[in-house]
Amino acid sequence: MVLLLVLSACAATTSKNAADASNRHRAKIYTDLGSGYYEQGLMANALDAFNEAARIDPDYALPYGGLGLVHASLKQDEEARESFRHALQLDPKSSEAHNNYGTFLCSRGYIDESITEFLAAVRNPLYPTPELAYLNAGTCAEKKKDGKNAEIYLTRALQLQPGLRQANYQLAKLYFDREDYFQARKFLQQAMLNIDATPEMLWLGVRIERQLGGSDAESSYRMLLKNKYPNSEQTRAMLSGE
Repeated sequence: MVLLLVLSACAATTSKNAADASNRHRAKIYTDLGSGYYEQGLMANALDAFNEAARIDPDYALPYGGLGLVHASLKQDEEARESFRHALQLDPKSSEAHNNYGTFLCSRGYIDESITEFLAAVRNPLYPTPELAYLNAGTCAEKKKDGKNAEIYLTRALQLQPGLRQANYQLAKLYFDREDYFQARKFLQQAMLNIDATPEMLWLGVRIERQLGGSDAESSYRMLLKNKYPNSEQTRAMLSGE
């Protein structure tokens, strides 16, 4: 009799495990579908897909993270915050969820909270892109004029990925604001390696070279900015100062 009970319990457990695996597989399909819709900007479709994934498997963290992104895009801040938090309750070590929640918080002005999330993301040794969380932390620290920590985070991002364009650009801006123009030039040049410079980069280059007295380099930046981005805000600012 005991043996039969054990066998019955094992059979029930196996059946439940199979059902759970099936639900997780179906939920993943809907989560992937929602991610595709989100990337295409089809928010209503993404919302439906993520909600269906969460309905099928309420213990699956990823669709809640997706819901957080959709609600954030729709400016539904309370729903976004609730979704991100629920995702992290289900999977506290999810670096992606920490990073995405931090990005949301930073965009809404919750600077200290956001940096806490970014640093939580990088504590996971299996996180494949910690440099992006450090970049986000540095960018957000700059928003509150915390240049000291911004420099630390951005430098760490570059230690992990030396060619990270945005980190180089953010450091160039930081050093320009400190009036350390040689350092600003160095990081701006790194930011513009092998890529088309943005109008923001070219305008920063104009101002750096003006401070350093590099008339030829300044003229080159001015010409590039005017020719490539004639209608940009930066070109208008440059021309208004002539």
